[in-house]
Amino acid sequence: MDKLLIVDDEEIEREGIASLIDWTQYGIEMAGTAWNGLDGLEKMKELRPDIVLVDIKMPGMNGLEMIHHARPAYPNTIFVILSGYGEYEFTSQAMQEGIRHYILKPCDEEKITDVIKKVQHDLKDQRARNAQANRTRMLLPHAKEQIFRDMLLGRVQLEASGPRQLIAELGSRETIALALRIEQGFDYMEQFVIGNMMTDLLPEGTLLLSAAIRTDMFLLVDTSADDSLETAVSRLRKEFRRFESKPLRAAASQTGTLEELPRLYEQAEELLYLADMESLECLLRYDRESQPAARLMDYQAIRDADSFEQILFGLHLACLKLRLLERDQGEIRRYFTIVWKMLEGDAPVPELTLGGFADALAARKGLRDEDEKGRNILLTAYKHINDPNVTLQSLAREELFMNEEYLGRLFLRLTGMRFSAFVENRRMEQARQILKFQPNMKISALAELVGYPSDGQYFSRIFRKICGVTPKEYRDSLLV
Repeated sequence: MDKLLIVDDEEIEREGIASLIDWTQYGIEMAGTAWNGLDGLEKMKELRPDIVLVDIKMPGMNGLEMIHHARPAYPNTIFVILSGYGEYEFTSQAMQEGIRHYILKPCDEEKITDVIKKVQHDLKDQRARNAQANRTRMLLPHAKEQIFRDMLLGRVQLEASGPRQLIAELGSRETIALALRIEQGFDYMEQFVIGNMMTDLLPEGTLLLSAAIRTDMFLLVDTSADDSLETAVSRLRKEFRRFESKPLRAAASQTGTLEELPRLYEQAEELLYLADMESLECLLRYDRESQPAARLMDYQAIRDADSFEQILFGLHLACLKLRLLERDQGEIRRYFTIVWKMLEGDAPVPELTLGGFADALAARKGLRDEDEKGRNILLTAYKHINDPNVTLQSLAREELFMNEEYLGRLFLRLTGMRFSAFVENRRMEQARQILKFQPNMKISALAELVGYPSDGQYFSRIFRKICGVTPKEYRDSLLV
């Protein structure tokens, strides 16, 4: 039952309200009464009421003063103001204090019970919220790792109770995702050892969270520890090699908030991949210098793609960047395996060809609406898109063995563009992305890469027509 305390300096009012109503029928225990604010505070200590009916005007300590003193100690108690005509100023102050319920004197049973029912409804909601908060607080220490893992992978809504509680606990501080990798992955004891060692090696309180994702381990570090990070990783690597005889790779993302964890995860994961390929022993940092070597794929663009062709373009562009890094086919296949795991988690890895991979991603997204003919046309177009001699006629006669006019109509339906416009637009988009990837690349080399004469003149003219600036102007803007 809910406990009720009545505080009023007028005995007739006080006792009248206490005896007027059969409180038990409303699930309420009439716990006691008090004659002013000071007496009311003492009774609250003794009785711990759920509901307090308190008069505004009282000698010694008025109702508002009593509420002001009581609120910090009894945050779950609901106060109901008893006020008379002419006491609007006090009532207004009470509303500003967050008091939602009041009863105007003179009051009868109907007025009182109407308000009490509303108060009980508020109490019920408040207790439900408190119970949920308590459950979350109890579970959070044990669930933090899973919540952190799900947030890294973008698998949870930030409004859900666990992530919301975690964000509230850690605040809006800037963080860094630190990724660690060893061959065959970390076992539970190795994760435990690393967590403890990094807690000791980093400034106090800066290691916020940790979780294992497949074969890698991820630590969330406050940016205040940034200057200590490389030294800490170096000491960790030496100690780990001494005890485990295993080389340890490490990569750190850019800074970001908890809401940006998926982006930080992708940065650190991709850098780890590059560290593996380059056999780097240093701490890789996702900064201005390392970013061109790491930004191989726009994962968000793949996630947001709404057609098979858009997915195909993203994958084709990644392959082009990998070839610029002089990766062989084995390394490219390995990279796409990692990409699949980053995008699709533990789903079986598909056929590691451009078409097979694009097919699988499109199917997972429900975008496989092209028939086999349409799929083959798009794959053939991308196979030859950077060939300087490619034309609709050459594709029709030498690759697809169909009527040129018919192919043109099909291509327009598939892409919304004529073939010539499609080639120009996709080549220019490639050029923009390659310049972001390697901003120091010569314009002549870029022109040749995407399918134009190496003198760059015609390429520059098309680039300006579509992008509004010359390739050099675009490149210079990236280097500012």
